[in-house]
Amino acid sequence: MSWRSRVRTSLVYLVSIVAGFALAYLVVAFVVFPAGVVPRDVKVPNVTGLMFDEAEQRLSQAGFKAEQGEQRYNNSSPKMTVLEQSPPPGAREGVGNTVTLTVSGGQRLTSVPTVTGMSRADAQAALEKQGFDVGDVTESPSNAAQGTVIATRPAAGAQVSVPSTIGLVIAAPAATVNMPDLMGQNVDGARLVLQQMRVRNVQVVRDQSSVGPPGSVVGQSPVPNAALPPGATVTLRVAVEPPVQGPPPVPVPERAP
Repeated sequence: MSWRSRVRTSLVYLVSIVAGFALAYLVVAFVVFPAGVVPRDVKVPNVTGLMFDEAEQRLSQAGFKAEQGEQRYNNSSPKMTVLEQSPPPGAREGVGNTVTLTVSGGQRLTSVPTVTGMSRADAQAALEKQGFDVGDVTESPSNAAQGTVIATRPAAGAQVSVPSTIGLVIAAPAATVNMPDLMGQNVDGARLVLQQMRVRNVQVVRDQSSVGPPGSVVGQSPVPNAALPPGATVTLRVAVEPPVQGPPPVPVPERAP
């Protein structure tokens, strides 16, 4: 056999061996991976900001599986919006791997607690314990103890999202007012004037011996223009008609024995 024949025979053997190895590799690949796809790494798409269903569809198109993970309350993102993803966007992962999605639970609503009557420090601690922030603190004249909370903004019981900012209204000393001159006024009109001045304690004394129109104020305490402190009691003396007296008895003459 010539050297050319031997070379030709060797080439045939070599080609046969290479083809055999290639065929064997393909057979193993198709047996190990039934789908006939050799695993490969691809980039994880960015699905943050999408609704969970849309994110799941986009990941499926890229060859990944979506899994819902932690749910967090978030005031700025509607419920089931994707907040985070793991693995992160751009990471190279094997096709068929799972991507865990952290989603929004939407806003958490709760009632504003009642903190009226508390000191400012105690009210702030109670609000912060429930996830609120304390905002503006203002003062308003009140008969309540100075420095205590008399109101909140929004008011107690209102439904608000957490976190939210709650304002406090603190009791300040009530403004000093002077006693009005009620002399000669009808008692009902005098009561109305005192009610408009937020005077709650009014006593009326009926005086049958006074001279004046029935139902009119003939005396008052405190006197006109006197300082009227918060919670003071005002006494009004009111004229009433004296009781009607009958005619004097007619004397009966005595009979002679």
